[in-house]
Amino acid sequence: MDPVELAHLLRRTEYVARDARMTALAASTREQAVDNVMAVTVPVALPTYLQNDVEGEGYDQYVYATQWWIDRMCDVPRPLLEKMTFFWHGHFCSGWDKVNSTWAMMQQNKLFRDQAFGNFRSLTQAMSIQTAMLLYLDNIDNVKTSPNQNFARELMELFTIGVGNYTEDDVVAAARAWTGHGINWNTYQYQFRSGDHDNGNKTFMGVTRNWNGPDIINYLLQENLTTKLIACKFLTRKLWQYFAYENPPQWLVDDLAQVLFDNDMAIGPWVKAMLMHDEFYSQQAMQGLVRSPVDFVVACQWYTGYRGAVVNPQWYVEGMGQVPFVPPNVAGWKTNAYWINTSSFGARAEFARGITWRLRNGNANEFSKNKTPEQAVDYVAAFFGLNLSQVTRDAMIDYVNVQRANEPWIGWWEPTNLFTMAMMTPEMHLA
Repeated sequence: MDPVELAHLLRRTEYVARDARMTALAASTREQAVDNVMAVTVPVALPTYLQNDVEGEGYDQYVYATQWWIDRMCDVPRPLLEKMTFFWHGHFCSGWDKVNSTWAMMQQNKLFRDQAFGNFRSLTQAMSIQTAMLLYLDNIDNVKTSPNQNFARELMELFTIGVGNYTEDDVVAAARAWTGHGINWNTYQYQFRSGDHDNGNKTFMGVTRNWNGPDIINYLLQENLTTKLIACKFLTRKLWQYFAYENPPQWLVDDLAQVLFDNDMAIGPWVKAMLMHDEFYSQQAMQGLVRSPVDFVVACQWYTGYRGAVVNPQWYVEGMGQVPFVPPNVAGWKTNAYWINTSSFGARAEFARGITWRLRNGNANEFSKNKTPEQAVDYVAAFFGLNLSQVTRDAMIDYVNVQRANEPWIGWWEPTNLFTMAMMTPEMHLA
């Protein structure tokens, strides 16, 4: 496999192109490399501290969970599992702030990880009766005497077929179908309450039956081939935008959606088809994606060797615009321009500066001594795995020349600022 393409594959699937992975896969064909990247290990056990709600320690558990997840993104042998877990987290959104249960949020996180490459229809069925989703989209309040439409609407609008492919009558019918699907307040586990379920006939998408909630999912993603294909295209567009670039051409969406359709909603072959596609290695794909805040944090942690307990990413990601376990709303996070504004980049700079102080305290600042300005800049670029453009490199060299004119003895400020500048280069933010 071409090394430039291999590095691109690893950056997009494993956050950074780690030297050890580049070496291990250097002689691989594209398919061999993709298969290797996708050779993830499930299930993954949750830390003991996150397996139950601990009275009075909800915030501490949230901090622990955030650091644990970001650290996993840095350290697991096949980080694509974490990339896909975060993809499903942003697709089937639930927020810790509303759910207010460590156990429920971590069980959902485990569901997304364990079924990351399974079957989308099965994942959707499991998600729909998972405690975090039942709480987040209020289906716990959906009873036959007062149907609640929140989950029924988002199931179609955001999770499966998208706006314009259903009617308000379909929402009403689906909401009635999902009545009675709630939780046992003593155990917090899913419970179907038959007395709260509407057993009357409902007309959903022109079909009149005594619909139950899971029947709606099966109809959309299996029985009705039209909505199944629509869902495949809807999902493909989101997947491509998450891994490659925004606004993929329709022919590409159609190609990859057909793979999902033909494999009866199996996720693994679909993801592989995307990673194998020539378009994934086009110039637009290689240069068309801004690192999300979480991806940026992971890259910074990986290259510096620091982990969550040291750099406390949970303090910074809110300002960057992406808080794990707390999506902004049920629509989740967007991509690219969504991350680019002065406020969010200011937060990235604060995080980078916090890392820089630690590098400085660890004597990493010594690298500038006995180096020319060009060598010093090239050192920090290599430190963060950056292939700097000439414009960026020249600007950083100019900084060193001015700095040395003011401080000929090469003090702390030159290396300190070079580390910070490297983390704030355009090349660092373009994955």
